[in-house]
Amino acid sequence: MSAWEITKKVLKYTNPTASLLADAVELAAKAVSSASEKGVEPLREEIAKQNLQLQFAQLQARVAQELAIARRIDSAEEVEIEEFYDASGKGQVGLSVDAEAATGTLGLGGEGRKVTKRIYRFKGLHAEAEKIYNQMLASEEHPV
Repeated sequence: MSAWEITKKVLKYTNPTASLLADAVELAAKAVSSASEKGVEPLREEIAKQNLQLQFAQLQARVAQELAIARRIDSAEEVEIEEFYDASGKGQVGLSVDAEAATGTLGLGGEGRKVTKRIYRFKGLHAEAEKIYNQMLASEEHPV
């Protein structure tokens, strides 16, 4: 088994987001390479298809990440969550008129910013989760 295959296997269990994205990128590279051999139009179609698939994979990865967080919250003895949100924006409108030259200009401008930061701190396992965890360890050490 190659180092890349081992890395992908580890990512599957430790970081579902990265795992899904790695799979998507690998498949996309193969499909684009195949389409590029057929010409420009099939290549464009493949790239558009890959963009849609990548967006879908990103959505799936976010769901997997949220589920992993929810499972950890459920099994933790104590959870501390800090969330910071900042959404701000500003815009300008300008108008200038030159009566002598009979000309005018209109200008529009805008700027936006969105900052989201979430910090999770998990401490321990609650009693039931710890009991299940210990049973799993015991069953791995002494398989039936």
